Amino acid sequence: MRNLFAMARRIIHQIVRDKRTLALLIIAPLLILTLVWYIFGAKASEPNLAIIHYKSSDLLPAFKSADYERMSPLQARQSLADKKIDAYVDLKTPVKVHLEGSDPSRNGLAMSKIQKSMQAVQQINVKKMKTELTGAIQTQQKTIQAQQQTLRQMTEVMQRYAPSALATIMQNAPKGEKPHAAAAPEKVKLDVTYLHGNDDLNTFDSFGPAMVGIFVFLFIFMIGGVSFLRERTTGTLDRLMASPIKNYQIIWGYMIGFGLFVIVQSFILTCYIVYVLNIYDIGHLLDVLIIVFILSFSALSLSILLSTFASNELQMFQFIPLVIVPQVFLSGLFPIDTLPGWVRALGNLMPIHYSTEALRNIMIRGTGFSGWWFDGLILVLFSIVFIAINILVIRASRPVVD
Repeated sequence: MRNLFAMARRIIHQIVRDKRTLALLIIAPLLILTLVWYIFGAKASEPNLAIIHYKSSDLLPAFKSADYERMSPLQARQSLADKKIDAYVDLKTPVKVHLEGSDPSRNGLAMSKIQKSMQAVQQINVKKMKTELTGAIQTQQKTIQAQQQTLRQMTEVMQRYAPSALATIMQNAPKGEKPHAAAAPEKVKLDVTYLHGNDDLNTFDSFGPAMVGIFVFLFIFMIGGVSFLRERTTGTLDRLMASPIKNYQIIWGYMIGFGLFVIVQSFILTCYIVYVLNIYDIGHLLDVLIIVFILSFSALSLSILLSTFASNELQMFQFIPLVIVPQVFLSGLFPIDTLPGWVRALGNLMPIHYSTEALRNIMIRGTGFSGWWFDGLILVLFSIVFIAINILVIRASRPVVD
């Protein structure tokens, strides 16, 4: 029993002395749970919708201005292409719905709201038919009453002057027509078109671009960080720092050496997702690979940077909850437009956020260089910043002046 407690005390003392592990055990779960609470506790986002050809339409009362922005056809098409709206409704007969189409969840929200509006249209049509039917019945009743009044007057005259002719007239007299039953209002049909994607686009197709970035970043971060950490723990890095080699040459040498394997891994992973899992992709594979390669070097440079603050592999893996998990939640897998501003700003500081947007533009929207150059540039800047910090860290820990 004494040995058991001695072993337990040794573990407790080891964890207490390791302030970083102790902090991560307490702080990291709290941060992640807070982020999860914000993500899944946020209100459901409302779709951004618009209507066109509404001025002369009888259906306008069903499409409230608070829910549907009034636009010209040109404005609506441009806003849909710029992803400012999720769909617009053409109120010409037949009614047409034009969806942006790249996100099935947004498509569902848009169609659900439009269907509710179309139900209101149906109610408007029913009320209109009832009003028309009531007017027709009242008109026919007045006509019948006038005919009956005329017939009574004629009867009185015929009884007075020609009783024998009265029977013949009554037999041949036209019968009062019953009012016709109103036809049921025709159900309004929707003609739905998609700017991007189609109705077969599933959740995995929508999540695919984000998953590509997440898996590439995760595996390269782990492999790159542990590999560079091994260079430090085995003394290889110390020997390099004692040599005349420049600081930037050390960092760029590791980047190029690890980068060759990073490129191969990224290529295999991307081709597997596109060609084996058959994810929806209408863009060029070369564009996809360029973004994946740039993201890979961002992950590699960040892993090298963080590995300098770890003493062993366990501490390196402790960075995963703080670096990878928040990026998963803010990458685009979940809608963040209803989250607080500081959470959205935090997402803008994460590389996977930009890789997801670029890959969605390529794979789902089919855009070329014009659709991903900005996100690709941001990823390049991430890599440059991480590499620059790496060089400064090496310089600070190196006694030899270049």
